[in-house]
Order: sequence, then structure tokens, then C-alpha cells
Amino acid sequence: MKILVTGLTSSAWGGMEFQNLGNYIIVEPLFLQLRKEFPTAEIVTTIQMSDNFYTRHHVRALKNQRFWTYGSRTAKETIKDAAKIALYTVFRSQKILNGALLSELKTADLVVDFSGDIYGDNARWNKFLEGNAKLLFALLLNKPIAMLIGSPGPFSSFWRQWLAKKILPRLDLITNREPLSTPMLAYIGIKGENIKSTACPSVFFQEKEISQAEHSEDYSAIIDSDRPVAGLILCGWNMPVAPFNKWPREDWEFDPFIELVDYLLENTDHRICLMAHQNSVDPDGNLQKGNDHRIIDKFVELLGDRHDSDRVYKLENLYTAAESKFIISHFDFLVSGRIHGAVQAMSQAIPTVIIDYGHEPRAHKLAGFARLYGVDDYLVRPNMKGEVTSGVSRLLQNKRRVQADLADRIPVIKERALKNYKLLKDLI
Repeated sequence: MKILVTGLTSSAWGGMEFQNLGNYIIVEPLFLQLRKEFPTAEIVTTIQMSDNFYTRHHVRALKNQRFWTYGSRTAKETIKDAAKIALYTVFRSQKILNGALLSELKTADLVVDFSGDIYGDNARWNKFLEGNAKLLFALLLNKPIAMLIGSPGPFSSFWRQWLAKKILPRLDLITNREPLSTPMLAYIGIKGENIKSTACPSVFFQEKEISQAEHSEDYSAIIDSDRPVAGLILCGWNMPVAPFNKWPREDWEFDPFIELVDYLLENTDHRICLMAHQNSVDPDGNLQKGNDHRIIDKFVELLGDRHDSDRVYKLENLYTAAESKFIISHFDFLVSGRIHGAVQAMSQAIPTVIIDYGHEPRAHKLAGFARLYGVDDYLVRPNMKGEVTSGVSRLLQNKRRVQADLADRIPVIKERALKNYKLLKDLI
């Protein structure tokens, strides 16, 4: 059996594994569980990971740029592939199905589309068109197709919605990783027995202890602290002005978070640890600071010497997703503007406030994950005055109850996450 894992999350090397750490805490358990359910299958993917990752999960990598870039060159390839598919439907000759994409599709027994929240407005128009073309090619070749653990939509333009209505109902299986995407699709007329609400496998992601020898300053500040530590993760999506990577940022854009720090310092005994949940990589694969680090650095600069540095500090080192989960495991509670930073806390029963996006495009996945983990009351809008601080205040008043509720909910979420693979096996 051959399983082809592809989708709109395919990006240049390093993007899924080292840059947006939230992506990696999904993709690691995705492949881990695939290998458990299909131990003898050949698993092939267009997702660009490290050689170590491919070896660990016994996966074959497709390195052709056809699979993870979008532009005039790939558009021409898509047009050529469309012509070949048209000829194939007439002559039914396998020889016609050649080239980087079609040669893989024709030998696949199952196509798994892993597009996350990109299938919709988050994809550039050309990327959305080419992504749907690939799904259509697989449909015309009569391949079983599963769009796995996504949060499709929104589809604000008529043509995107029209195309989604043409493609999604024809797929054999769509599993949504949180409970809001399914009714949102139904609201615009995309529904069917093939669409299921499950849960994100990120709940299974494992931590890795950071080295005390290599990161002694960060280690002692978190683990050896004599005070409880509150974590704070910020990113460009939490800012009131788009785009998420806009730079420089105006001082006033940080006001909700300055207010939060003031509140915590005046009303609690917590130390406040500022951390990024996103990196960048250089051409040699070395971690380097990304946009989130720039946000954190600016925030610390704005705080200045108003507060004792022993109470408010930032992590100076760069960490992988697994190391980040270990760090988060030592927080008393977390306030996170990255949804999978929040997941890394909630999956360990750590009370968490989720900071919503402060600008367009909005992401219903945040509300969906809040619903999945039962923390709807702790999803806060950063562009509503005082809402971040009031959300944290409510959490602190109910912290023990929230922690107990999360502990009860985690086994249920794990069972729902495993349902993705049971449904997948039913397709074969």
C-alpha cells in the first residue's frame, strides 16, 4: 500500500519543522500515528522535513519544488497535468500520467490532504487554485482522498466558496480537528456524511527536556524559581494592525499586554516568563530569531526598568517544539497568542488564556480549540480594551477548577484524535 501525504501545508524546508512550532506539534504525531496504523505501508510526502524526520518515521520525501511552491512555473505544470488528465480520461493509458505529481498520484492507494487552516482565505489565490487542482486530479483518478485534521475556511469570496462546494463534498473523508469547522462548513452549504468532527493529534506531542548545561540561565529562571511562573506568548497575529509580520510596530499596539503585566505584578506573586513560539532558520538549518522574537524584544524594551527584571524576563535561547513543551510544563498558567502554544499547555492540564487574533483574517480555529478543550470563557480579544487582563483575572479565580476540567478532558480529546486514523482505515 502507498499513502501520499500532501496539501497546502507543504512549504520550503524548515517551515514545518523549525519555524512555526505549532505546525510541528501536529505533523509529528500525524506521521507517528499513520505509521502505527499502517506499519507496512509506503508513506510518501510532499511536506519538507529533515532527513532525520523521514528516517525516524520511515517516510519517503518528494523534493521537487512542484509540490511546495506556487507561481507562474507551477501554474504551467498544473495546466500540463490537467491536459494529461483529460487525455487519460479518454484513452485510459497509464503512460500519459507522467511528471512529478501525476506519477505519484497514479500509484497511490490513498491520498491524505493535510492543509490545516490554509484551505480557504489563508491561501493566496494561486495557491488555492493549484491546491484544488491537485485534489481534482486525484478525484478523476478515482483515488480515495481524506482531508485530515483541518480547519477549512473561511471562504469570504464567492469564487473560493464555489470551488470549495465543488471539491469538498466529493472527498471520501474530511476530519476537522475542532468542533466549529463542521457547522461552519454546513452553514455555507458544505455538508455530508464524509465530514466528521474529531480532534487534533497535537494532544499526543511529546516534550523534550532542555539541557541545564547548555541553557543554564533559562533553566534556573523557570525550573529553579522560588515563585510560580506565568508564561506569556505573543505574536504578530495578536497586534491590532495587519499584516502579522508588519515591522516596526507602534508602541500603542502593545498596550493590552503592558496592562496585563502591570496587573500580574500588582496582584500576584508570579514571575512572568516571555517566550516566542516561532523561530526562523538560516540556509544551513540553524535556528535563528523569527518575527515573534522581534515582538517579544520590543515588548521588553517598552517595559524598560519599570519592573524588577527578576519578576519579568524573556527566554534568551532558541528552542524546538519539544523543548518548548518542556518549558511550558513548568508554568503555573499560560497566556498564549499562538494557538498551539496554548495546546502545549492545555494538553498538560495547565490553565490557559488564549489571545485571539487582533486583525483580519480572523481564524475560527482559536474558538474551535477553546471549545475542544472547554476553555471558551478564556478566549480573549486583544483589540477590546481590558479584555486580556479581565480574562486572566477570571482564570486566576477559577484556576483549580480549570486545571481539573482539563485533566478530565484530555483522555476524551485523545480518543477523538485517534478516531482520525480509525476513519482513515475504513477507507482502505
